Amino acid sequence: MSVSREQLVRRAGVDDDYVHRLHELGALLGHDDAYEERDVHVAALLHMWERAGLSVPAILAAVDAGTLSLDFLDSPAWALPEPLPITYRELAEEHGIPPHLLQGIQEAMGFAAPDPDDPVPPDDTVLAELARIVLDLGASDESVRRLFRLYADNVRRLALAEADLYMEELEKRWAGSGADESELMLRGAEVGRRMAGPVERTIRALYERQRQHIWTEYGVRRAEMALERAGLLERAESTPAICFVDMTGFTRLTEEQGDEEAARLATSLAALVNEVSRTYGGRAIRWLGDGGLFYFEDASAAFAAALEMSERAPSAGLPPTHIGVQAGPVVFRDGDVYGRTVNVASRIADQATAGEILTSHETVERVSGGEVSFEQARSVELQGVERPVTLYRVVGRA
Repeated sequence: MSVSREQLVRRAGVDDDYVHRLHELGALLGHDDAYEERDVHVAALLHMWERAGLSVPAILAAVDAGTLSLDFLDSPAWALPEPLPITYRELAEEHGIPPHLLQGIQEAMGFAAPDPDDPVPPDDTVLAELARIVLDLGASDESVRRLFRLYADNVRRLALAEADLYMEELEKRWAGSGADESELMLRGAEVGRRMAGPVERTIRALYERQRQHIWTEYGVRRAEMALERAGLLERAESTPAICFVDMTGFTRLTEEQGDEEAARLATSLAALVNEVSRTYGGRAIRWLGDGGLFYFEDASAAFAAALEMSERAPSAGLPPTHIGVQAGPVVFRDGDVYGRTVNVASRIADQATAGEILTSHETVERVSGGEVSFEQARSVELQGVERPVTLYRVVGRA
């Protein structure tokens, strides 16, 4: 199926002068009003590469010399659909959204803000639809931008993880076997095509499962509040806790053994602490490379999990952990946790030595009579805490 010049311009996101220039350089296979699908992707890719600082004539010279190939664009890893026959200004008006908010959403997601008179790509219509729903619920413009920023940041991390896996596990091996840049680009495009559909469905399935889990937790909390107001809540009150877990000597290990070994250790630690925290009803909130922050509904569960993490780390081939636990209220926002409890837990973890689990006297009082035993360790000054804090060491199960 041939592509008209007008379609090529719109889908590649270039102007007619740029297409004329590519013709003069011999970059396009088609002509007049009969271009190939490949030409659309060639024009878009060369435009992006040029904006990144590469010379189009130099690229084409490398293609002619056989040191570079654009053949992977015969079956590209992504589609370039034609924009809709409406502008961002019209889309904003259709959904009752200020044009500047649609522009702000694009910027929040890390993209250049479109001109209000630019045509709209098909996928962008759903952005306006979701923004309208959130606004109708009473959210502010800023909270809408923040929501889209969070979506984009996390999806970008997923895409980067996919690319990192390809480069570390596949491309490096193929390059070591003698594949040149052209062959690697062909193979990369093939990997992208094969993974695109399953990855999209996997992300959707994971989102639905996590969404069900989160909203079920929300429902439980609201039900507990209703029972409490009615004087019918019989379940024993639990005290939430924050647990910080870190590897001892991670910076030194990175310097001595290199980044790849450090990444392997970080992945192994993540697998261990995620497994253990789930076993005890906790959940990961923030991952920090050499450690992480975990939330537990009950402080006793946090201590049981911390003991198991500490005990299992050596057998998993990991350096000793050092852990800080603090019980108390926390504030949830944008998928993260904030407040004094979080800050104190972090400071306590910094005080712990290799293999040590520390907590505060305040927390010990909250969980006295629980399933773990403590011994007084030392009194320290913690940044951001007005008075000295008496630390206790978790010495085992009671």
